[in-house]
Amino acid sequence: MGVIQTKIKSVKKQISLKDKELIRERRQNIIKTLSDHETSESSSLISITSTTSSSSTSKSSIKFPSTNDDIDFLHQHHFIVKSIWSSNFSSSNINDILNNGGAKILDVLCGAGTFLLELSNEYQNSQFVGIDKNKLFPSEIKPNNLHFINENLLNGLPFEDDEFDFVHLNIIEPLYSLKQWDFIVKELLRVAKPGGSIEIQGFDFLEENIGPKFMKYIGYYMLLFETNELDMRPRDHLKSLFSNYLDSANHDDKSILLGKNGGHLGILLEQHATMFFKDTINEMLINLMDISINEFDQGWREILKEFDEFDTIIDTYRIWGIKKN
Repeated sequence: MGVIQTKIKSVKKQISLKDKELIRERRQNIIKTLSDHETSESSSLISITSTTSSSSTSKSSIKFPSTNDDIDFLHQHHFIVKSIWSSNFSSSNINDILNNGGAKILDVLCGAGTFLLELSNEYQNSQFVGIDKNKLFPSEIKPNNLHFINENLLNGLPFEDDEFDFVHLNIIEPLYSLKQWDFIVKELLRVAKPGGSIEIQGFDFLEENIGPKFMKYIGYYMLLFETNELDMRPRDHLKSLFSNYLDSANHDDKSILLGKNGGHLGILLEQHATMFFKDTINEMLINLMDISINEFDQGWREILKEFDEFDTIIDTYRIWGIKKN
């Protein structure tokens, strides 16, 4: 278990049994309230799932980003990632495949589809497919060479074996256990062509640089999922899976200080984190923590100061490789 997981467990232990019962009740009230106001899948704030696949099961949980209100966050996420890496992907052979045309590209957990919208416009002689359980991607206004599928990844990818030249997955939120990641990586491998590339992109916080206020918010954020199997930092496990199953497995990471200490990118990432905590999950956390919006906002202002005081670092990483022939 990593240090960050241990710290989160410590935060949870500080919550009394009575408080835990209240938190559980508040969480159920959040689910009920939001479910009562759910009008369609595309506008649902939560997705309560009880999914069973051949290799994984998941408990009922709150899923996000999953509403139309989150689309701006997802668009911003894409362009921040591209700015950090100065590219949309690190797999070395994909540019040649796309420039030659006739390629077939899959983006798993495609969100609002920003990654694919950009690539499909640039490479009009290739085919692009996105899949996500939340229907936040455009259904009509999109290039003719781009198609989206509304499906849950944990049900298995609805494609034939050996179908795609490049399979991409961007981890927006750590919603899966290590056992589920085993299943997911095997599915990515299954649908990739022999000699095709697979790439996963994600973010980590460096645990030694997290201040106590931010750790508290992260602890409550984890309580939203009510599962001990969820892994906030799957990077090392994914690296191991890629090394075992793929040829030419590679990985790279970039560390950026959050806030003004990190320059332009640090400020962008601080704004992005603020957008997530204050716009995407703030209502759920406020109800869970049983505090007022003013108290929540004051807490976040203190966290912004912590970013500079503790030199809070966010890591972005990419792991990629080639499917064996």
